[in-house]
Amino acid sequence: MESVDKCDRLADEIKKILAGGISLSSDVIHYIDSTFSNPTVSELQSVLQDDSNCEKDSLMELLFFPDESMQVQLEEVLENLQIREQDKNGVLDSLRRKPLQVTLQFPGKRGSLTLLLPHEVIPGFIARLRISKHLDRELCAFINKHAAEDARIRYKVKIRNSRFSPGENKIRFLCDFFEKMEPGSHDFDICLDFALSLLEELKEDKDIYEALTAKKRFYLRSLQKARQMEIQLQKQNVETLLLEGKRVILIDQADARKKMLIIDRISRAVFGKTEYFEPLDSGGEHLEIRSDQDIQDIIGKLS
Repeated sequence: MESVDKCDRLADEIKKILAGGISLSSDVIHYIDSTFSNPTVSELQSVLQDDSNCEKDSLMELLFFPDESMQVQLEEVLENLQIREQDKNGVLDSLRRKPLQVTLQFPGKRGSLTLLLPHEVIPGFIARLRISKHLDRELCAFINKHAAEDARIRYKVKIRNSRFSPGENKIRFLCDFFEKMEPGSHDFDICLDFALSLLEELKEDKDIYEALTAKKRFYLRSLQKARQMEIQLQKQNVETLLLEGKRVILIDQADARKKMLIIDRISRAVFGKTEYFEPLDSGGEHLEIRSDQDIQDIIGKLS
């Protein structure tokens, strides 16, 4: 397919979606209400028409921020078209040819607001769709094979939205992840979100099992520091510690424990093991982690 044809086809799909209207998410509504004191539709329209209002541009960007439901509708088209980086301007030009009216739907009985899609918003809108990012074909095949039909596109959108740099180790890990983690299980989405976040942190294509182990070690040390801080706070208050030049670090211990269990779940499913040696306290006690029960024992000692 010619580049111009691909650009026009993608632009047409985007126009169809926008022509159907945008239902504003709870996050967008929360921002609007907290920033503009629960405005009516007419009050919000006045803000958007006021070029002197410093909040106008950021609000317009937010209103036209493509959410996951919009991306789900576009994913198969993007997978088929394989848009290149140099094609982006063609898509932009196609979207700018004719004015496009978009209806923004507020929840409940708050009504709707119809706007022309501003030309200055389109580049940011297209950038957030990541239209020139190509998902690895082997990974797509694993997703299609192991994930339920009604979930495949959503998983592909998650990966498209992630910012990790593809590499052989990372792609192999994700293929194994979809094969062995049982998509559809109660904790699959949580584990996938964590895995993608970890891959984003890795600047190089490192051994993923070692990366998971290092991350678990980090959380274990965080729990150790939290416990040490609790002991100090039993003897001295925060103000005294600060006056002594000591750092007071607050750690979400429940989150750290949860992340350790997620790492354990992923490691055992994908690699068939989970272990490392870590000093638990200043006395140099070492623990070997080989099972969920070992994790629970550590948590008990740190609680």
